[in-house]
Amino acid sequence: MSKLIITAAVTGSVHFPTMSEYLPITPDQIVEDAVKAHEAGAAIAHIHVRNPEDGMPTASLELFREVHTKIKERCNMILLPTTGGGMGQTAEEKLKVVQDLRPEMCSFDPAPFNLGLFQLVERYTDKFKHEWEPRMLEWCKNNIGMPMTFQDDLTYARTFLDLGIKPEFEIYELGHINYVTWLIQEGLVEKPPHLQFVFGPIVGWMTPSVKHLLLMHEEAVERLSAIGCGDFTWSVAAGGKWQIPLAATAMAMGAPNVRVGMEDSLYAGKGISAKSSADQVKMVTNIGKEMSLEPATPDEAREIMGLKGIDKVAY
Repeated sequence: MSKLIITAAVTGSVHFPTMSEYLPITPDQIVEDAVKAHEAGAAIAHIHVRNPEDGMPTASLELFREVHTKIKERCNMILLPTTGGGMGQTAEEKLKVVQDLRPEMCSFDPAPFNLGLFQLVERYTDKFKHEWEPRMLEWCKNNIGMPMTFQDDLTYARTFLDLGIKPEFEIYELGHINYVTWLIQEGLVEKPPHLQFVFGPIVGWMTPSVKHLLLMHEEAVERLSAIGCGDFTWSVAAGGKWQIPLAATAMAMGAPNVRVGMEDSLYAGKGISAKSSADQVKMVTNIGKEMSLEPATPDEAREIMGLKGIDKVAY
């Protein structure tokens, strides 16, 4: 492929305001970060929203709609909202954003996983800007980060299929690929599927490394080829210092899609704070050009991914 689809994950829910003064918080800041990323070469924006008063992650439908509508008014990016939702929400509650906005793509975490952020408490003791920040980190000790059940998977998959939304399956471990093959065999996922291999220096996740990326990809090829889905598309999202190295590795492997952005890393080089997701988009764009890869436009990405089109969304 001569085109590279770049996704910008602009704010997420893992980083908190104390960690960076540049982290997008308000709807307008999130919109601005996404638009700048688009101007730098990103075709997709992965969207979370936050309480504009204190930066706490939220699942507010009003904020999701505001952000999506404002971005669409300024550019034609593919907008990929999260279904991570708020802490303690049911699958039905998390899916409300999907049913309300009917986007072209949406994240889908098919398997349960932990989010071991509690180690950050000691690093930022007495420095937190907001009371919720240490409370959220401590919450991780006693709760499963994403408590998905098989029934939740069935509910998610049927909803996505009925609304014509392409799921982006977030894969954190080798075994998570089996969840995707199962849903395909149940007839609940349109072929070919799209997988995103996720790595982060977080307790409970697969350790970021080139070796593990190769293992993930090889396992996906073997499992999905066996059920007639060898033409699946895939992406890589790596956290912290691994963001750019694993993105570059994936590009060399022929990945059609890579993800960067402030959700995954707060830096644009060693010791250099990223002031926007566009800083990181520019980095992978430059690396891609050295590999004869040009950033795909949103419409080129739609064609590659087989999406329903921006005219069929509900925002």
